[in-house]
Amino acid sequence: MILSILLSFLLLASGPENPRQADSVRRARLSELFYADDKEGFLAVNRELIRYHDMHGNDKYLFNAYATLLDRLQVWGRNDEAMAVLQEMSQKAQERGSELGQAVTEFCFGQFYLANRQPREAEGHYRKAFTQLQALGENGRALRAGFNLQAVSMNLNSPEGGLAINDSTQLLLLRMEEKLGKLDYSSRFKQARYRFVLLQRLDRLKEAEAMQDTMLHYAAIINDPSQEELAQTAIIQFEQLTGKKASAYERLDSLIARNRRNGNWVKVAQFRLALADYQRENGDLALAVDSYRAYAAESDSAGLYRTNEQLNTLAKQYELKELEMENAAARQRISALSIILILLLVLTLAAFTYARSLKRKNKALYLASMENIHAEEKAEEEIVEHMDQQSSPEAMLYASFLALMKEEELFKDPELSREALCARLGTNRTYLADAVKQCTGLTIGGFINHLRLRWAAEALSSSNDISVQAVGEDAGFASRSTFSRLFQEHYGMSPSAYRSAAVA
Repeated sequence: MILSILLSFLLLASGPENPRQADSVRRARLSELFYADDKEGFLAVNRELIRYHDMHGNDKYLFNAYATLLDRLQVWGRNDEAMAVLQEMSQKAQERGSELGQAVTEFCFGQFYLANRQPREAEGHYRKAFTQLQALGENGRALRAGFNLQAVSMNLNSPEGGLAINDSTQLLLLRMEEKLGKLDYSSRFKQARYRFVLLQRLDRLKEAEAMQDTMLHYAAIINDPSQEELAQTAIIQFEQLTGKKASAYERLDSLIARNRRNGNWVKVAQFRLALADYQRENGDLALAVDSYRAYAAESDSAGLYRTNEQLNTLAKQYELKELEMENAAARQRISALSIILILLLVLTLAAFTYARSLKRKNKALYLASMENIHAEEKAEEEIVEHMDQQSSPEAMLYASFLALMKEEELFKDPELSREALCARLGTNRTYLADAVKQCTGLTIGGFINHLRLRWAAEALSSSNDISVQAVGEDAGFASRSTFSRLFQEHYGMSPSAYRSAAVA
C-alpha cells in the first residue's frame, strides 16, 4: 500500500498538468488496484485524485472522483466512511459554490439511501439530481438518475410516477444519441426493461408484451450475460403475472443451472428462493417445500434460520392443504353421491308420474277406440243388411265388398290381390276403387289395412294368450314393423300398450 501511495505522489508530481490526462492516468491506476483487490491502496490513490482535482479546481473531475470513492466504500460495506464522504462532498460543493457538485452530491445521496433500502429518502435526492444534471448538460449521469428513479418508484409501489419518468428518460436518451451520432444500445435496453416492468405493474399487459420483444432485441445486441439475466427475470415476473407458471419455473431453473455452472452460488440461492416463493404463491406447495430445502442447502448459514422457519411454516401449510384437499374430495364425493341419489329420486318420480299419466292417456285412447270400433261395425252391419235398398251402383258395390270381407275375412290374407277381389265381386279395379273411395274416403289397400287393424285391436283387447307378433300376422300383416307402425299411427299407442290399456 505504501508503494502505491508513493507511486501516486510521483505520478501526480510529474504527471501532465492537463486535468483530463491526469484523471485518465489515475483512473488506470485505480483499475489496477481494484482488480488486484488492494482496497486500501485503491482508497489512498482515490483520495490523492480528489486532492489533485480539488487543487486544480476542476469540479467535474473532482466530484466524479468523490462518486467513485463513495461507490467503492458502499460496495465494500463501509457505510460509516461512505456517509462521511457524502458529508464531505456536500460541504465541498457549498464551499466552491458548485452547481455540478451539488447535483452530483444529490445523485450520490440517492445512491446511498437506495443501497441502504431507504427508497423514500432516495427518491427526493434522485429527483433533484435528475433535474439539475440535465440542466447542466450531464446527461449520462442524469439518465442513470432517471433509471434509478424508476426503480425507486417500483419499490414505493408507484408505477404511474415511474412510467412518467420513463417517458422523460426516453426523450433524454434520444437527445444524447443525437449528440453522440450513434445509438446507445445499453441504455436502450435499460429503458425498455424498465418500461416492460412498469407496464406490468400497471396491468397494461398487452403493451408490456409488445415491449418484451423490444427489450429482448436490445439484450441480444449488447450480448451481456448480466443484462440478459435481468431481462429473463423481468420476463419471469410477467409470466407469473399472466398465469404462465410452467414457463416461469422453466426459466428460473435455467438461471439456476447457469449460475451453478459458473459457481455463482449467491445467484443460485437468489433464483432458487424466487422459484420457491412463486411456487408457494401459485399453491404448488409440494414443489415449494423442495425448493426451500434446496435454497437452504445453497444459501449461507446466516440465512438458514429464516429458511428453516419458512420450511416449517410451509410444511404445515402443505399438510393442511393436503388435509383440506382430502376433506374437499370427500365432501365432493358425498355431494356427488347426494346429487346422484336426488337425480335418481327425481327421475324415478318423474318416470312414475309419466307412467301414470301415460297409462291414463292410453286408457282413454283405448276406450275411445273401442267405442269407435263398435260404432263402425254397427254401421257396416246396417249397410250390409240394407244393401238391396241402396240406390247408387257405387254404394251397392261397396256393400257387396264389405259383406265379402266380413263373412270370409279375406283381409287376413297378406297376399290378397285386387284382381282376386274384383273377380269375386264381378267388377274391375277402377269401379271397386271408386266405390270404396266414395263410401270410406280410403283406397282399397287403405281400407283393407283399416279392417286388419280393427281386428287386431279387438284381438288384443280380448286375449293375452297370443303374442303381439302373432296377432299382427293373424290380422294379415306380413311385417311386424309395418303392423306396429300402422297401429301406433291409427290408435296413438303401440300394440303392447293397447293390450295393457285393455286390461288396466
